[in-house]
Amino acid sequence: MTEHYEILYILPVSLTPEETAPFVEKVASLIKEQNGEITKDENLGKQKLAYPIKSLSHGYYFLYEFDLPKENLQKLNRALQLTPEVVRSLIVKKHVKTEKEISAEKQLQERLAKRKEQEIDKMKAEKEEVKEKPAKDKGKEKISLEDLDKKLDEILDTDEIM
Repeated sequence: MTEHYEILYILPVSLTPEETAPFVEKVASLIKEQNGEITKDENLGKQKLAYPIKSLSHGYYFLYEFDLPKENLQKLNRALQLTPEVVRSLIVKKHVKTEKEISAEKQLQERLAKRKEQEIDKMKAEKEEVKEKPAKDKGKEKISLEDLDKKLDEILDTDEIM
């Protein structure tokens, strides 16, 4: 039974981008030797490693998605570990979405977008209300800060007596 996998592997920066091509082909041939079929390949370019590996701080990252019989996965992983040019590799099983899952996800995204629009409209309406309120308060008399301080002191003094 074939499963869908994803592999991310790193080649050292001591190689030039042109020199990485034979090693990329070597990894692809390792997958094909194990009866694998590559469905997607991507060069992620030169990136900084999260931590130094074999005194390297940068590497060329490559990503493949492929279908491979379950029983050949260990053989492929072992072959990659024995390849000296590959600094690190990681193979993970990847879930392939069905049409039903894709349509459910699309419906969810549409509902979220609609809800977001409603919230934005509600916020705009509240903002308009806030703009209108100060216009109603124009007729009220303004109180100075000193008067407020005096009133506050009076209130605090009366609370202490009780």
